[in-house]
Amino acid sequence: MSFIYVASDLHFGHKNIAQFRQIAGISNEEEHREFLISRWNTTVTKRDTVFVLGDACFDEESLEHIARLKGAKVLVRGNHDVLSAATYLTVFKDVEGMVRTKASWLTHAPIHPDELRGKLNVHGHVHFNTINDRRYRNVSMENLIGFRPHKLSEVISTPETCLIAVGKRITEEVLYGEAKM
Repeated sequence: MSFIYVASDLHFGHKNIAQFRQIAGISNEEEHREFLISRWNTTVTKRDTVFVLGDACFDEESLEHIARLKGAKVLVRGNHDVLSAATYLTVFKDVEGMVRTKASWLTHAPIHPDELRGKLNVHGHVHFNTINDRRYRNVSMENLIGFRPHKLSEVISTPETCLIAVGKRITEEVLYGEAKM
């Protein structure tokens, strides 16, 4: 069986990411990257598809690390995804600007509420600055419980099991989990 996962803001190649994320025991970009790769690869199988909702990597050298991530990866471009689509297609199955599913919009940055048209918006970009509105699902790595991709179906139906903050309501996991706010 295969599943569809979502995650955003891997920030591979971002030299100061460890400062911003403040994950216990992680002090530099390499440790951060290896930590995320380990979490990803213990969650995702080669048969799964993962929508990476932007800011995958900061440079072409980091693409070799994206290639180490299990599953078919689809990039929804973010503001830091500045390489050509052809370059990304060497490690991603597809490159998109936004994706519409039956129940949601998959984007990097949150979209305007008037554009939701009855759907949820699964997005990244805002890191810990979760929008105070339950129509939005922030899947930035900082907001994903366990710093790993989560199934899209669970992010939509039971966000409290996947996300630290849902509409600014902090879940119990943030108190006992690995993330610092």
